[in-house]
Amino acid sequence: MSKLALFAAAALACCACARPLQPAEREEARRAGLELQSVMDMVATRQVPPVEFELGSARLLESSRPLLDRIASVLVGHNKLKLIVAGHTDDSGSAAFNENLSLERASAVKMYLATKGVHPDSVRVAGYGSRMPALDEKSEKARALNRRVEFRITTRDWGTVY
Repeated sequence: MSKLALFAAAALACCACARPLQPAEREEARRAGLELQSVMDMVATRQVPPVEFELGSARLLESSRPLLDRIASVLVGHNKLKLIVAGHTDDSGSAAFNENLSLERASAVKMYLATKGVHPDSVRVAGYGSRMPALDEKSEKARALNRRVEFRITTRDWGTVY
């Protein structure tokens, strides 16, 4: 019984850490989320190419710039927002190599966004390697879909996110 009470107290403490958003902040976050979703919809329909890198490298391909420029535009226009960039790889190569590569790729995206005026402190990066596949298959198409960078916007303080 005491473990359950301790767990409940810890959960409440974590929830209490997040500062409640003011209505204007909530609306700004909603609008920015819609803008980012619009950009990601363009990627899904191939109106804008996804973030791509040279094979086995964290070097961004030129085709990635239109998408990243749009994301930078959203963040610069809504400077209270924070962005989490998550890098993922396929399952070819060692786990250690993939973990490092995914983190380097997410970091490359952060650096590019910084060159476009996004404050570096408003972007956090994570590398997941092949631990979180979009598709759990071994086909080349599945591997290509697993090599990706994902974006998540938040208005929360970093202390409550990590």
